[in-house]
Amino acid sequence: MYAGNSLNQLDRIRQIRGIDACKNQFRIMEKKKSKSTIRILNDAGLHFATLFILRPEILEQNLFHDLNERNRIALRFCDKILPEKTLSDVPGIPLAINNEAFHASLLWILRTGAPDDGLSEAFDRILDASAAILIKKCCEKLVLPIAAELIFKRNQKGSYYHDLVWAFFSSRDVYALRLVAERLRSNNPKDAALACQLLNLPHDTPLETREDRQKQYARYLSWLNENQHYLCFTGESLMQTNCPSPCNVNLEAKYLCKQIPTRKKEPLSALSEPEQAVLKPFKDIGEAEKAVLANYSHHLHARNPANWNKWVRYPLEKQLEIAKLGRREFT
Repeated sequence: MYAGNSLNQLDRIRQIRGIDACKNQFRIMEKKKSKSTIRILNDAGLHFATLFILRPEILEQNLFHDLNERNRIALRFCDKILPEKTLSDVPGIPLAINNEAFHASLLWILRTGAPDDGLSEAFDRILDASAAILIKKCCEKLVLPIAAELIFKRNQKGSYYHDLVWAFFSSRDVYALRLVAERLRSNNPKDAALACQLLNLPHDTPLETREDRQKQYARYLSWLNENQHYLCFTGESLMQTNCPSPCNVNLEAKYLCKQIPTRKKEPLSALSEPEQAVLKPFKDIGEAEKAVLANYSHHLHARNPANWNKWVRYPLEKQLEIAKLGRREFT
């Protein structure tokens, strides 16, 4: 999920001896005008955290233009996100979401930077901004596991994670729900409690045993598997409420057994005339009856599409009668 274990010299010094030692070693290398300085900075295995902490030294020694494109974009991105503006006059650095080099640099920032989350407030802000752009603007599904890991680790440490949660659910992807649901089975009570909160599940009763946690996970997964094609993401976040509801079941879509793309806000805007005719009386009944019909419709359609085609054209009263009786066969 995170970056690999191969470390170059500066990464190794930073991780083992600390930031100050890394900066001192960089200054020594630069005083000697060692050709290896730029080679190490431009190394494919360099971690973003090392580049980040060496920003002042790199700019002081006028090394910016010797960096590779990945590093130049990363430093320019830091300059754009953070208050201090040190590279405002540097032209020709692509920061457009449709630019492949920018996309690759953001992926590098997040993948290699995630293990050093908590390095500083500014550093975490860069990680969050990278995740937000990759998820919300680039629809980059591959970073969702990294974002999930960061959210739960920050929660364990008591660090701020609200912006990251907002970015995470901006994916409007069922995969995000599955990643959070996995934490329901965690042995860490903080993980299970946060998972319940993010999925809008009751969490007033502690999940004390492994069996309790597994049952909660199984119940949610069963619900998700049944409703995943009918979900509409709400956009609610922890910045708005302590109990956000990430998504709702669109009962109209479930009643019609019409799968909807989750990234759309108006999933049933293009219906055929027969679908509109079927849906019109459904819209006028109460939520409880809608749920009964939608659930029955979904299960009947999965079991017997021919019977479903017959049932859905019955008057609504007869549909409800059949649904409440749970009849599989009818005439």
